[in-house]
Amino acid sequence: MPLVTPADPEKVVVDFLYGLTQTLPDLSGWNVSTKIPDGQTPVKRVAVRSVGGTDEQIVADRTRVDVRVWGDGTEVNRSRTARLLLAHLRRQFRCRLFAAPVPLPDPADNTKTLTLFTVELLLRGNQS
Repeated sequence: MPLVTPADPEKVVVDFLYGLTQTLPDLSGWNVSTKIPDGQTPVKRVAVRSVGGTDEQIVADRTRVDVRVWGDGTEVNRSRTARLLLAHLRRQFRCRLFAAPVPLPDPADNTKTLTLFTVELLLRGNQS
């Protein structure tokens, strides 16, 4: 049986979203990463985190990814950006929406809010 190395879901999503920030005027100035500095509330940042998943086939995984969005302090901007990112992810990857965008308190400052959504992607691994 061939060896299959699973795809890195965080890298796949970060690379895709970073590309959007470089090409879409609505996302100009937004940063995309997997890490947020401890104790800081970011501005115009998207953080991607793999949160599990299941095997789909020998060469594919159905992986879940959280996408957290911090805006510039306005609910409208943050919420609209989260919905825009979700729409692009759904079009590119035909992913399933696992958890719809929801506002949550920022862990670093509970007077501020972030928007979180979770998608489930079907990603093919690399066979060798």
